[in-house]
Amino acid sequence: MSYAMKPLSCDPMKLKGLSERLIVSHYENNYGGAVKRLNAIAEGLAELDFAKAPVFVINGLKREELIAYNSMVLHELYFDSLGGGGEPVDALRRMIEEVFGGLAAWQTQFTAMGKALGGGSGWVVLAYSARDDRLVNQWAADHTHSLA
Repeated sequence: MSYAMKPLSCDPMKLKGLSERLIVSHYENNYGGAVKRLNAIAEGLAELDFAKAPVFVINGLKREELIAYNSMVLHELYFDSLGGGGEPVDALRRMIEEVFGGLAAWQTQFTAMGKALGGGSGWVVLAYSARDDRLVNQWAADHTHSLA
């Protein structure tokens, strides 16, 4: 399988609080790099004879595949979320208010979790837990965690 970069869904020049240079650099280098890396890993896996390959080679390629794939998907979600007015749609707002006690309380928690990354690479994700039928803020270091 071959992966391609999705075009930016927003105009980086019109984003409030984020510079065009920052967004374009992150899009081309971080996101673009993840897509290129994922394609290289996919090529390696396609050529691999799983019956004969040393387990450490399989382990390394599959771990790197997870990291690159998560990076690609999380960057796509990030870029797709930019450019709106910053307010959630009504259904999401109601769920946030129910779980977190209000939009401001959720924003405080979400922002604090982002700051807790300590300047390193990582993600804070508002996710839906089907098991618990509720929204949760999840923290992921780098791109090494599969967000279940």
